[in-house]
Amino acid sequence: MKDSDLSTTAARDAARIVWFKRYPAKQTLIAFLLALLATTAFSIDPAPVSSNAVLAIDPKASGMLYVCYEVLLSFAGHTDAVMLLALACLLTLPFRYVFFGRGDTWRPSIILPSLFFAICMVFGRSYDLTDSAEIVLGDKARIICAWIGGAGWMLLAIVAFYLAFECLDWLSSRRIPFSEAHFGRVWRVTHAVLSVHPFAGPFLVLMIAWAPTLIASLPGLFMGDTGAQIRQWFNYPNGTSDYLRLLNPNVLLNGHHPVVHTAIIGSCVQLGLSLFNSANAGLAIYTCAQFVITAACMAYSISSLRKLGVSLPVRGVILLFFVFMPMFSNYAALLTKDVLFADAFLVLLVQTVKLVACGLPRRDANVERTGEKAPVLFARHDWLLLALGAMGSTFLRNGGLVFPLAACVIAAALCAWDVHVARRAAKQAGAAGATPRFRWVGVLAVLALCLASNMYFTKVFMPAHDITPGSKREILSIPFQQTARFVQKHDGLNSGVNPTVKEDGTIVEAPCDGLVTDEERAVIDRVLKYENLGRRYNPDKSDAVKNCFNEYASQEDIKAYFEVWAQMFKKDPECYISALINNYYGYFYPSARDAWVYSTARSAEIMAKPDNLKYFDFHPVDSKVVRWCDHLINLYRVAVQRIPFISLTMSSATYVWIMIAVVLYLLRRHSWRGLAIWVPLLGVLAVCLIGPCNGSTYMRYLYPVIACMPFAIGATITRSDLLWS
Repeated sequence: MKDSDLSTTAARDAARIVWFKRYPAKQTLIAFLLALLATTAFSIDPAPVSSNAVLAIDPKASGMLYVCYEVLLSFAGHTDAVMLLALACLLTLPFRYVFFGRGDTWRPSIILPSLFFAICMVFGRSYDLTDSAEIVLGDKARIICAWIGGAGWMLLAIVAFYLAFECLDWLSSRRIPFSEAHFGRVWRVTHAVLSVHPFAGPFLVLMIAWAPTLIASLPGLFMGDTGAQIRQWFNYPNGTSDYLRLLNPNVLLNGHHPVVHTAIIGSCVQLGLSLFNSANAGLAIYTCAQFVITAACMAYSISSLRKLGVSLPVRGVILLFFVFMPMFSNYAALLTKDVLFADAFLVLLVQTVKLVACGLPRRDANVERTGEKAPVLFARHDWLLLALGAMGSTFLRNGGLVFPLAACVIAAALCAWDVHVARRAAKQAGAAGATPRFRWVGVLAVLALCLASNMYFTKVFMPAHDITPGSKREILSIPFQQTARFVQKHDGLNSGVNPTVKEDGTIVEAPCDGLVTDEERAVIDRVLKYENLGRRYNPDKSDAVKNCFNEYASQEDIKAYFEVWAQMFKKDPECYISALINNYYGYFYPSARDAWVYSTARSAEIMAKPDNLKYFDFHPVDSKVVRWCDHLINLYRVAVQRIPFISLTMSSATYVWIMIAVVLYLLRRHSWRGLAIWVPLLGVLAVCLIGPCNGSTYMRYLYPVIACMPFAIGATITRSDLLWS
């Protein structure tokens, strides 16, 4: 044997010795057992075990022996044994690395979110199946199963958070290697699309990739509120004007939906009727305009990442996410206020990040290598875009003023701090005459414009034109839901149980436990219609309950209602807590109820409703090309929804947990400047949590966060030298 072969063999043996010293077989075995415990634990069936199954094994079982049988029969057994074993084998390496690695696994920044994740998974599953904590807090067997399942989820979460933080460390400290020498044609194409033409390239890619969705959706996708908004603009009867206390009974336009958006979509339909004598043409005008604006805003966010110095591979991944995630193309053709608001919010966030970053020293590997002049981060036209983003966020969503308020205050504060730092540095260096730029004054000017415009529109313009503001019921969804659940549980015919009907047709009331008094019924009835209140209760959606709010209720009536609300909470806190969780859990648990509702078939049904057909001839475009595109898009959409792991991209909870992980990571690194950029996104999540629907019911409330998240991650994580100060 040659000396070179001997040296190679010796080197391999040495590597094996080092590997086994670092990870002995004992540690590998323990890691495998932990992984097996985790996979087995979170696969437990939460449903109660039938008594027949237990008695078939041991007819005399009772007490704790019976409970033990129930727990053991809840495990998956041999049904999923092969899959669970394979998953445990795959998880062995990461488990071994995390639990026997550097020793900082038990930091609070990992343990606390992992504990919260386990609680969300265990309770989320219970509420997803039963709308209550019955599965978790039922009998002894269910409680034991919940603890075992929670332990499995927590082990998995510890590993996931640990590896996520390490991955973010790697992304923030290194540039992903990607050059022409190693990737050849792939690099040249990517460079041409994302660097040579940083805006036009992504914009054209998105337009071409999304074109089949636009064709399949023509003249646009209707959702529940679309027809009502259009009828409002034409002063036709609609669902919202029916319940509001109108300032002028002859003016049906109101603030239930953002008035500006109602005017935009209504004007497009009016334009179509004027030019082409076709309401469908008006819808197509609006849809095409929104489609182009959405693609342009996302392309602009990608091009802005180049100015921030984010690497080419990261920008490429973000573009591919926008291209292949079917939500974006679907929403671009959806006739709803949330899409244009998300576009404006994305532009506002981009401008905020550029303002925050423009006062810091920058380094761009591409610029350093080619010798090009670094692009100006915040040019004159950026002030116009900042104003447009702020004004759009203000007027395209009710209560939207809070978002430019948060963004502008943060940007102004950080810009003012940069001015202070620049002055101090100039003074220490003895640089006379140094005059830092007062960007913070411009930011406050934009904020003042938003405040003044919003004040004028709501306090002067709307009253002058008899436009009724929206109802206060929109911010009372949670207490209304809690009251309805309490009534359903404790008051006779208002319970959710089907009443008994005698042969003579009389109805036998469901049992009433007396927790609702006649006085409380009367107080509630003055604010909410008490009749059938419990039957109207839907745990995931408050519309049926809050739609019966009495717009003529006085302040005294509402005050008395909240006194009754507080009294009922003392009587049954669990009922109120369950109603609250039912309104939230879909944002933290990937619900089995997640469904895609904005399809062409559903849109055609809404268009054909009598309320719409009475005034307009709305109908889907029917042609061979449209049908072919529709089949293609639906097939792809179902594939994304149903393929394991990929389907998680269609769940609100996925994006909420990504946001939680990034925020925790920035807290770990004390990156206050980077963390400040996420405050507006956290604000959108907070608004979602007090909204009328569970995250498993609609994703469109969280859509602005999903649309902004790729840019926010790219800006705050992949350029730590830029934003961590």
